[in-house]
Amino acid sequence: MAQLAKEILNSYVDSQFPKLEVINVSALETMFEAYTPYEIVAGSEMSAEELVDTFRLSLITESLTEQYGKTYRIGANLYNADWLSNYVSGFWEPDERGHADPFKNILVDFGVDEKKLDVEIQVARESVDYSTKHESGFHPIALTTYGMIQECVTDYWYELQRGFFPPTSNTAKILSMVKGREALHTVQFRNLTSLQLESDPALLPEIINAATNFKMPSNHIPLVAELESKTKEWIPRMNGGVSELLRRIIMNLHSVLNDKDRLGKLLMEYASADDRKLIEKLPNSIVKQAMGSINGLHGLVGEIVLEQLGLVAEETNTDQSLSEKVIYRFKGIIKRWAVDRMQMEGFINIYSGQNQRRKDRLTP
Repeated sequence: MAQLAKEILNSYVDSQFPKLEVINVSALETMFEAYTPYEIVAGSEMSAEELVDTFRLSLITESLTEQYGKTYRIGANLYNADWLSNYVSGFWEPDERGHADPFKNILVDFGVDEKKLDVEIQVARESVDYSTKHESGFHPIALTTYGMIQECVTDYWYELQRGFFPPTSNTAKILSMVKGREALHTVQFRNLTSLQLESDPALLPEIINAATNFKMPSNHIPLVAELESKTKEWIPRMNGGVSELLRRIIMNLHSVLNDKDRLGKLLMEYASADDRKLIEKLPNSIVKQAMGSINGLHGLVGEIVLEQLGLVAEETNTDQSLSEKVIYRFKGIIKRWAVDRMQMEGFINIYSGQNQRRKDRLTP
């Protein structure tokens, strides 16, 4: 990486240090408000036992911060990225280190034995070395892409968990603090990714690889891997939506890529990685090859996805020349056909009841 780019990244990291903030002990002590899981699941489809498990998942995952930090530092050392090492060691780790405590306090308040939780945390730490399981690559831009997605997911997850408590409760306020830090980390990792890509556009494949192979770290922690596998099922029952989470992830990716063609390429790679069918009855390998051979089709995929998730307004054909209007109508036909045939489950989850309205908008 060019020296100027490194100086810009170092300058950005230095500018973030004044934002470092940890949750103080006195605030944590206000969390013991005698809530029971049975009373706070009212109004959701979650059982009390399932809700407790969501907080166990958060606690155990947050308790391995040092292992995630080690993973970032491995990549920083491999690529001589002092700025990444400085950010992780000087800001991200200290900021994250206290995030497990609120979830532990909630579980203790729910009646879970604290000594049992301490044992589980120790078992989790000893059962995995996350750096050996990390699949999204060790290039700095791959790691910051991974960090952006991970923090985006946890930000939304904690938002849903916070929603079970009264807004004025101390517990909700502390969870808001944790959620706020996750949101800040999302922005920081996003900006670090953008700065690297702006410096070297050839790094795009590293971003695509990181996003395509992304897995939450809890997938690799034996103690909670089974709980992680239930999160997609739990999110709607926690008064959330898988589509909303996906919208937020893609919004951040689109902000980094700033190009519908790049986004389309990323989404096609993602769809192909686990054979998530994009078009009915067509193998993704064929669709991917076709997309690559026709100019503009990757961009069309990116455009469709952004419109489906409400992240961009559909273009209009006002004030266009005759040839532009013909292209607009032709593109509308292709988009309508693609939307009708896109396999959204596991790739894009569309809210039921919205499909027809979207189809009407796409009709040329």
